[in-house]
Amino acid sequence: MKGMNRENVPLTVRLRLVSANSGRPVPGYEVNLWHCDRESRGRQTSDPAGWVAFPSAFPGSSAGHWPHMHFEVLRNSDTIHAAQLALPGDSRHAMSLTGDACFTGGWALEIPSVTGDTHRGLVATRTVGL
Repeated sequence: MKGMNRENVPLTVRLRLVSANSGRPVPGYEVNLWHCDRESRGRQTSDPAGWVAFPSAFPGSSAGHWPHMHFEVLRNSDTIHAAQLALPGDSRHAMSLTGDACFTGGWALEIPSVTGDTHRGLVATRTVGL
């Protein structure tokens, strides 16, 4: 994609689906995850503990957008939740999340916890209440 800036840093995305009412795991739901290029897409079904884990790479950024990924949760082929994951940027980004139109509805809720390092790989983890 023109204007895209992406480094080849391994990233595992872990999402845990839980009931917003009870906090209990939600197994058997489908999760689609994607970046802005066609090679960075995946689909998985949540396990008995509500987890999915996608091996990927840290997403690139383009002018006007923070590094992010999109995901949707489906139940019986119907989308019941759609959101983004705003991944930590660095000082070379001259903008803030508040200036990115993708995150005008509450970006603070869309930032996963990120562990690891750029040499061995990063792991982004977020709990998603449904």
